[in-house]
Amino acid sequence: MGLAVAGLLVSCAGAAKGTVAERPRAPIAEPAPPVAVVTAPPPAEDGFAPSILLPAGDATDAEVARIGDLVLRQSHAYARILVANPKLALSAVDLLVFDVLVARHAEQFGIRVGRERVEALATAEEQRFRTQVQQELGGTLDFQGWLWRVYGQREADWRQTLRVRTAQRLYQGYVIRYLASREDRVAVRFLVHKDEKVAADVVAKVKAGADFATLALRHSEDPSRSDGGLLPAFGRDFEHPVAGVAFGLKKGEVSAPFRARFGDGERWFTVFCVDRMPGRDVPFAEVFAAIDRDLEQQPLTNLEITAYTLRWRKQVGATAPGHAVDR
Repeated sequence: MGLAVAGLLVSCAGAAKGTVAERPRAPIAEPAPPVAVVTAPPPAEDGFAPSILLPAGDATDAEVARIGDLVLRQSHAYARILVANPKLALSAVDLLVFDVLVARHAEQFGIRVGRERVEALATAEEQRFRTQVQQELGGTLDFQGWLWRVYGQREADWRQTLRVRTAQRLYQGYVIRYLASREDRVAVRFLVHKDEKVAADVVAKVKAGADFATLALRHSEDPSRSDGGLLPAFGRDFEHPVAGVAFGLKKGEVSAPFRARFGDGERWFTVFCVDRMPGRDVPFAEVFAAIDRDLEQQPLTNLEITAYTLRWRKQVGATAPGHAVDR
């Protein structure tokens, strides 16, 4: 499906102390509305006329710039990006779909982020930015000048954007971790290697008392080796080569080596079960504190974001140009 949302999203910024509503309210079953795509003018018979550089003249959405009597609008910007960098444009659509899914789940389960918490996190991040700018640039450029150079924003606009982004991150963390807590999950470490003998040797050593994380760090061919092969806790719908095997293990048990798809080919895997966590169908308020601490210790990962988006996008039937979802 080529989903690129994970690369655009930033992990949840620490723990969140939001306020909480009572019970589930809004359903999420209806599909997201279709996305309108603004296309470039067709080529003339003898080639492309200079008008290929101009936006469509019939758009009526928000104005973003003006050159003489020519108005440039938000849809024109998207159409231009779609031609210049299709992957970036579709990634932006993916991000919008992700935000809609998170918002609907927050409404359904009464999840709210408090203004005071957003202000506290945004203020702390703003101070880090100011300190960094001062340390790196000294007195050569003031903070407003740096903001304009880096973000193209005035300070007041940047501060407001920072607060909106902070609230979005908090909602993402709460929603994804809360939905995960409602279903049976397993936490595992895994190792992947092209040689079956290496995987078998790891299994034998773990059964003899060796530390799986140390062996994964030494031998695994997956980037997760830097963290001992650890995956975020996941449910049965998690799309990963180790998911099916993981739910057949008890806590502290290691699997036999098995072959599975890895990139463009196949590799040998082995999985170590770190913990089994039964789902809890309870209101958000009852697990808020635990989720809050969990996010502070382990911020939301791109893997969790991608898994959430793939799963719920399929269930509500949301589609975007070039990213049709199979049912």
